[in-house]
Amino acid sequence: MDDAMKNNTSSRGYLAQGLSVIAAAALSACVATDGGQPAVSSQPAPQANQPSARYSSHSPALSEKPNYPHGLPPAAPDNGAAPPPAKPEGQQGLAARKANHPKQTAPSYADCDEAKLGQLSGQALVSYVASVDGACMNRLFQADGFSYRVVSPANMRLAAAEARVRAANWDGQNANGLWPLAVFLKAGYFLQYSHAKEVGDYGPAVDQPVMQAVEAMVGNTALWNAPALDGGGDADSWYRERDARQSVAETLILADSVRKAEYALPLLNRFFGRYNAAAKDNWARFALHPMQTLLFNMHYQPEFAQKVEKGQLDGLVASLAGLTRAGQPAFADEQMFLNTLRETGRFMQYPRTAPQAESAVALHLKGEKFGAAWAEAVYALKKLGKVPCERYGICQAEQELRASLFPNRWSFDNGKLVFETPLSLAEVEPLYYAMKQVQTQLFRVAGTKEAVANDPNEKLKMVIYGSKTAYQRFQGLLNELSTDNGGIYIEKDGTFYTFQREVPRESYLTLEELVRHEYVHYLSGRYIQPGMWGASEFYRDDRRMPWYDEGFAEFMAWSTSRDGIKVRGHVVDVVAGGWPNSFLEPSRIMRSSYSDGWDFYSHSALWFYYLNQWQPGKIADILAALRADDVKRFDALVNSMGGDAALVSGFRQYVEQQVQASKSGQLGNTSTEEGVDWVAKDKWQAGDAGTVEAAMRRSLPVGCQVWADGETSALRRFECSGTLPLNASNNTQARQALDKLLDGALQNLVKTGGINNLMATNCSATDYDFTRKTAALRCEGPLGPAGSAKPQPPQTGELSLAKLSYGGPARCLRGQLQGVGGVERYQLLQAPQLGRAAISDWGSFTYRRDLDQPGVADKMTVRLSKGAQSRDVVVELRATPRDMPEAQCWEQAG
Repeated sequence: MDDAMKNNTSSRGYLAQGLSVIAAAALSACVATDGGQPAVSSQPAPQANQPSARYSSHSPALSEKPNYPHGLPPAAPDNGAAPPPAKPEGQQGLAARKANHPKQTAPSYADCDEAKLGQLSGQALVSYVASVDGACMNRLFQADGFSYRVVSPANMRLAAAEARVRAANWDGQNANGLWPLAVFLKAGYFLQYSHAKEVGDYGPAVDQPVMQAVEAMVGNTALWNAPALDGGGDADSWYRERDARQSVAETLILADSVRKAEYALPLLNRFFGRYNAAAKDNWARFALHPMQTLLFNMHYQPEFAQKVEKGQLDGLVASLAGLTRAGQPAFADEQMFLNTLRETGRFMQYPRTAPQAESAVALHLKGEKFGAAWAEAVYALKKLGKVPCERYGICQAEQELRASLFPNRWSFDNGKLVFETPLSLAEVEPLYYAMKQVQTQLFRVAGTKEAVANDPNEKLKMVIYGSKTAYQRFQGLLNELSTDNGGIYIEKDGTFYTFQREVPRESYLTLEELVRHEYVHYLSGRYIQPGMWGASEFYRDDRRMPWYDEGFAEFMAWSTSRDGIKVRGHVVDVVAGGWPNSFLEPSRIMRSSYSDGWDFYSHSALWFYYLNQWQPGKIADILAALRADDVKRFDALVNSMGGDAALVSGFRQYVEQQVQASKSGQLGNTSTEEGVDWVAKDKWQAGDAGTVEAAMRRSLPVGCQVWADGETSALRRFECSGTLPLNASNNTQARQALDKLLDGALQNLVKTGGINNLMATNCSATDYDFTRKTAALRCEGPLGPAGSAKPQPPQTGELSLAKLSYGGPARCLRGQLQGVGGVERYQLLQAPQLGRAAISDWGSFTYRRDLDQPGVADKMTVRLSKGAQSRDVVVELRATPRDMPEAQCWEQAG
């Protein structure tokens, strides 16, 4: 995502530039189409692979691994990874630019005017389209009446004719309107693919002039002979290079939009027959990926295999094999070489071309073992060619590679969270503590900590590569997954894949920020959304869920232990750059789609931030509708919120406040700091749950126990439970009151608790019972090294107490009964004989010994209740009958 650029905004705001449908490619395998039925073709929609954006910094969540009958598609080049340099301002700056680049100033574009785009038609529309930059046409990827009218067959024919003229005259130096015309045409095919009835029939009347534009570009000598511009200098150079690069890529990919073999195969033969090392530094380098994408999709075309066997592709395969043999030196971009190797390997699927393809591919097994070309060759030979592994001694290649890439396996939480990675425990620890903050805040927001019915993912595996390069090189071979993303979560497998990254060069998101965001996807799938991601009724409308899926994850990302959920600067930056024109009303936010670009992530997160501060009950209602799998209720809630004028007005004011905070530098971004949020595992001061319980009980009515320990828990953990009084009548009041109570208690404990374990303790209040006026309390945190006596694990089965005896140095006792088996209520059934006792419904108690009988303990009988189930338990009270002032007695009560 962070390689797609946008003019005149912050660095985060560049993300929308040039993006149309990257997500469609990633999601096409798992999201149902009209009527909930899977698409007939296993191919992506025309131009589902977007050449202008290398990858999304975020990670798609998929229900299961996509199925690639002909292997993974070619990966996009790593272009445009950085925002443009700032332009010098003022007259001196202008003079400096003219002095340095008298004839090479940045392209001048007309203002992007959506109203004008919708009002014009015919040649007037075409002229306007050619006057703006390509990003302006992104609006047309939104499937609605506006877009359908604009990309009508008549307008498409006129735009194609104009694109042909401009492609023939394009000089590789100056913007001439070809880029926006190509994006316009691409948007038309994208919409027509899934909304043919609304858009109208294209057929040969549109296909032919579009392909003429493509042919004009391939035949243009500037493509082959003009050196590609260097966009790494000043801002003018960056914008000029972007326009030229996009003109090539967007025009050439139109051949894949048309996707007809009668046009494509002669074009491919001509292009790859001409491309060689002499062209690698010229503009033809940016035509490689569109042509590779087109070739990949040809394998899905009817009778393609028959054409291969008839020898119609012999020349093309010979060209590909020759380029593969030439290796990396024939390409300016390593990824384009690796793609060519893969495309050559794909022809091992056909008997006629298999020998030539195999020999060219196998040549690269002789290179560096575990190198990029070696891995690509192994993938092609084993996955595409189905070549017997013994032939090349590669039967254990994947296992050996995994062992090399992921030497460490860190297990946490009794084996429920596992990291496979080269990262050390010290590098993983902050990620773990960040995830704990996110999990607890999600329980608070959702009001529950119970998994949805039949969820299979009690365990989560995090596979983290050591670098972006390793991820791109080896993810295909090891997991047969695309790498045009910042990672990917496969819900069916309960596995998330990502990589360590350099910020900001490789991503604007740190690894921690990404992990926080993606962990919300996992938690939402486990605790909020029944079924597999993308498979339920909720996903039949592709504009129902994106605002929730991505906005909720962005919103939850900066969860903290005791300071609520913070607003991230990265989120607000997207809106701040274009404020106030960038404001979106909630009704539009909640109808976002991945095809709209990436900015909706931030708009949706801001909507959640606002609701969380002022109407948290509405978030709880949305989550309850999702948990209940109730589409009608969800839609009704969305419609109600979108039509609430007071909410809309309040939201605008809230966003404006956040924009001002962003501009004044008041907003930060996610970070988990050592010494503030966590310390190394041997630095925690308390190693037993009893010490933690004694400290916690100063502010919260809890009983604590060891929760995670042993070989499957790299970090020891405690958990505490109890019941809180609830003085509220609805979800909003309950959330606000309990959040305030817990944050205040935890802040106080960190200051006065006496043990540093409390800095990483997280507490949630859930399961509101408005009848009994109670809420369930759960806290969790770290333990230091164990002492000689380890606490026993909690018992299961019938209702009981984990602790049956309490004592102290004075007549006064204060404690918290520790229920086992889900105790919901505690009652004093039989009072003690030697003193006085009082017990709250949630189990906190006080006792004052009155009579002196040395050596004799007092007792009380407590009734434990859970629904209709109950059990009476005797609790021993060993208070010491020492006389002292009453105040001092209670000071020593614990």
